[in-house]
Amino acid sequence: MHFGPLEASRPRLISLRSSGLLTDRHGIDFDHVMKLASKVANVPVSLVSLIDEDRQVFVGACGLPAPYSVTRETPLSHSFCQHVVNLRRPLIISDARKDDLVSKNLAIKDLGVIAYLGFPVLGEGDHLYGAVCAIHSTPRQWSEEEIELMRGFAAIVSGMIEQHVGRRYQKLLTDVLLHDLKTPLERIQIAADLFAEKAGELPAPFNGVAKSLKRSADQATALVSSLGGKDRHGPRCEDLYATAEAVALQMRREAEKKGLSILVENPGARIALNCPDRVMMRVLQNLIANSIQFSDGGEVRIRIKRIGEAAILDVEDDGPGFQEVDYPKLFLRYAPLSAKPSNGEASAGLGLYIVKNLLESEGATIVLLSQPGESAAFRITAPVIRGE
Repeated sequence: MHFGPLEASRPRLISLRSSGLLTDRHGIDFDHVMKLASKVANVPVSLVSLIDEDRQVFVGACGLPAPYSVTRETPLSHSFCQHVVNLRRPLIISDARKDDLVSKNLAIKDLGVIAYLGFPVLGEGDHLYGAVCAIHSTPRQWSEEEIELMRGFAAIVSGMIEQHVGRRYQKLLTDVLLHDLKTPLERIQIAADLFAEKAGELPAPFNGVAKSLKRSADQATALVSSLGGKDRHGPRCEDLYATAEAVALQMRREAEKKGLSILVENPGARIALNCPDRVMMRVLQNLIANSIQFSDGGEVRIRIKRIGEAAILDVEDDGPGFQEVDYPKLFLRYAPLSAKPSNGEASAGLGLYIVKNLLESEGATIVLLSQPGESAAFRITAPVIRGE
């Protein structure tokens, strides 16, 4: 398989869409915060606007006129906040009709936006979700106090979003732990149960050990869903090839038991990623583990290349791949797929879900390249460290 043209990488949009903020089920009361902002800044309209590819979504609003108070979104033709995102800085406008940047924006006519004061809503790293803004329908010279007040509300909204994203990430980590601990815990539980059944036949000193092992195994199985708590930080992936080769080395012995070889192609130059090394290791471990579990001989091939500001990593195998019925649910949680483990191993249905969410939390993507009936071929696109 050869590398094709790279579609423009948009990690900001990926981060926004994976945050869950564009749905109405995120459970954050941004409206209350915007009501307070309108009151203290003495403006009729204040908004939390998230900038998607071709629209802005108002997840928080006070004073928004109909029909936008119902639809909660407009196309970017009506968006001043898009300029806050594009410029990555505050935007202060006294009279939009006289401002070259926005004088032709349809929000002036349709939403009555004349005076505008907007600040970026920032997350960790390069994550930029949208803007918090204050709007007035008449020209206005914004005072220093009003500017600082709205800057403060933007910081409050940014903090609320980061807490939300952090909670989602903790949920993902719990799923990772559930997925990774399931098989070894099942083996320990079976051994503990057998040991406990034989307790009466064992020498006296071992009876207590058998009962203690059984209790510990039961507790571990019961508590596994509540384990977790690692934070989102960690060393960056400084050399993608070295990381891929390290994971391959860890998994070659298991692969050889199934008659598989793992090949990592050297890209010839160091590629440093703008995401934690542990994330890429976990992603590759899960993808290679899937190849091992569902294949019966052949190769697992990892190809790496850099194009512009993105790294491309393809992971392919010679296994059964996926059927057309699998495609809509490929990355869903606990989704049963057509292929079955070649040796009857247990499969929790979490591996690809974890991979997708780990990558998207770092502004990366994964897609399936192979067609129904072909062996699996996945492509990861990840942002590189700028300037390297």
